[in-house]
Amino acid sequence: MAISLAAETQPPAFKLYLCIAVTVFCWGYSPIGVHNALHSYTPQHIALLRFLIASFFLLLLVMKKGIQPLKWKDAPALAVLGFFSVTLHHLLINTGQQYVSAVASSILSQSIPLFTFIISALLFKEKIVFKQWLCILLGLGGAVLVVSGDHGFGVPSPYSLMIVLAAIAWGLYFNLYKKFALNYDALSMMCYIIWFGTIPLLFYSAHLPSEILHATWQANMSIVLLGIFPSAMAYVLWGYVLKNMPLTIASNFLYCSPIVAMSLAVVFLNEKPSMIVLLGGVMIVGSLVWMNWGNRRTIK
Repeated sequence: MAISLAAETQPPAFKLYLCIAVTVFCWGYSPIGVHNALHSYTPQHIALLRFLIASFFLLLLVMKKGIQPLKWKDAPALAVLGFFSVTLHHLLINTGQQYVSAVASSILSQSIPLFTFIISALLFKEKIVFKQWLCILLGLGGAVLVVSGDHGFGVPSPYSLMIVLAAIAWGLYFNLYKKFALNYDALSMMCYIIWFGTIPLLFYSAHLPSEILHATWQANMSIVLLGIFPSAMAYVLWGYVLKNMPLTIASNFLYCSPIVAMSLAVVFLNEKPSMIVLLGGVMIVGSLVWMNWGNRRTIK
C-alpha cells in the first residue's frame, strides 16, 4: 500500500472525480497542442520546452505551498518514474505524432490501461482472469486497426508504433508508481518526478533559443499551454488521484480523453478520423468498459 501524508484522511469521492475530469480534459488537449507546436519545433524540443515550463510553474507553486524534502535514497526510484513518464513517453509520442493524426494518437494512448494490466501480470505477478485476457486481446486488436487505418488501411506505420510504445512506457510508470510506494504528498511527488524526468531532456537544449525566436506565436502559445496544463497541473492532479484510488480503477478513466481530443481535433484542426480508426477506438474503449463491467469496487 502506498503511504502518503494525504492518505491519512481519505478525500471525498467528488474531489477525486473532479481531479480526474480536469486531468482528462488537459490530456485530451495534449495531442492538439503537440500537433500545433510541431509546425515550428522538433519533437525533442517540444518535450524539453514544455517540461521546462512545467518545472518553472511547479517551482513557483512549491515556493508558496512548500515541498517535502527529497530523501536521497528515493532518488533512483524517482529518476526511473521520471524517465518513463516524462522523458521516454514524450519523446516517443511527439516523434510519432509527426505522422499520426491527433485523434489516432489520443485513441492509441488509451491502450495504457491494457498495458497496465499486462505489465502487472508479467512483472508483478498479478492475476488476470480469462475475461480480462479477452478484453486485452480485443483492445489490442483495436489498436492494430488504429495504427493500420490512420492514413488509409495498410501496413502499420512505425510512427504509430511509437505511440503504442509511449503507452507501454506509461503502463510501466503507473505500475512502478504504486510499487515504489514513496512517502511524499502528491505535489512533492510530481515535482520530483517531473524535475528528474526533465534532466535527460536537457541533452536536446542545443539550438532551442533559435527555435523559440523563429517559432510562430501559435506554436509558442501551444507550448506554454502544454507546459502549464497537461504537464504541470494534470501530473499533480493525477498523482493525487493515484495516491487515493486503486490503480486499476483510476487508469480506466483515461479512455474518456479520446472523446475530448476528438472533439478538439474536429473543431480546431478540422481532422476527420476514418471509420477504421473510429472502429479501433470503439474496440479499445469497449474492451475497457467490458473489463470493468460489474466491478463493484469502491474508492478506498
